[in-house]
Amino acid sequence: MRTAAQLLLLAGLALASSTASATASNKELEARANETDANIAALENRLNQSLVLLQQQVDAARSELRGLRGQIEETKHELETLRQQQRDLYADLDRRLLLLENAAGISVPGATGTPSAGEIVAADETAVYGDAFAALKAGRYDEAVRGFQLYLTKYPKGGRADNAAYWIGEAQYVQKDYAAALKSFESVLDGYPDSTKAPDAMLRIGYCQYELKAYKNARTTLKKVVSSYPDTEAARLATQRLTDMDAEGR
Repeated sequence: MRTAAQLLLLAGLALASSTASATASNKELEARANETDANIAALENRLNQSLVLLQQQVDAARSELRGLRGQIEETKHELETLRQQQRDLYADLDRRLLLLENAAGISVPGATGTPSAGEIVAADETAVYGDAFAALKAGRYDEAVRGFQLYLTKYPKGGRADNAAYWIGEAQYVQKDYAAALKSFESVLDGYPDSTKAPDAMLRIGYCQYELKAYKNARTTLKKVVSSYPDTEAARLATQRLTDMDAEGR
C-alpha cells in the first residue's frame, strides 16, 4: 500500500499536469483568437479600400454624366440659336423681297398706289422694330434682343434707335444678365444723351450696379439720377432704392 506521502505527491503531479495542460490550451485559444482578429481586421481594411475605390468610381461616373448633360444642353441651345437665326434670316429675306416687289413701279411717271423709296425704308424700319417689340412683350427676350440689334444694324440713326438700345438692356436685365444690360444702358447715355429714355437708362445702370454688388457705384449713379432728372419717375425710384440701401446697410 502507498503511504500518505506518496498519495500526496501523486496528487500534486496530477494537478501540475492539469494546470500546465490548461495553460497551454488557453495560450492556443488566445493565439487563435488573435489570428482571427487579425484576419478580420485585414478583411475590413480590404473591404474599406474596395468601398473607397467604388465610391471614387461612382463619383467619377456622376461627374462624367453631369458633363455629358451639360454638353447636351449646350448643343441644344446652339442648335436652337442657329434655327432662330435661320428663321430670322428667312423672315428678313421675305420682307426684302416683298418690298422689292412693291417698289417695282416706283419710277413710273404718274403711277398711283406705288410706294416711294422713302416709304419702303420707313415700312421696313417700322416692321423690324415692331417685330422686336412684339417679341419683347411676349417674353421672347432672346428674340427681342436679336430683333433690336438688327434694327440698330440697319438703322443706326433711325428714329427709334435710342428706344431699341434701351429695350435691349431691359431684355437682358429681365434675364438677369446684369453685366450685358449695364453696357446696353450705358450705350443709351453715350449714343443718345438727349433721349427721353436717358433718365430710365441711368436708373437701370444704378440697378445693374446694385445687382453686381458694386454698391458704391450704384449709390453714385442713383444720386445722379435724382440730381439730373428731378421730378421724374426715375428720380422717385432712385430715391426709393437709396432708402432701401440705407436700410440694408449698403
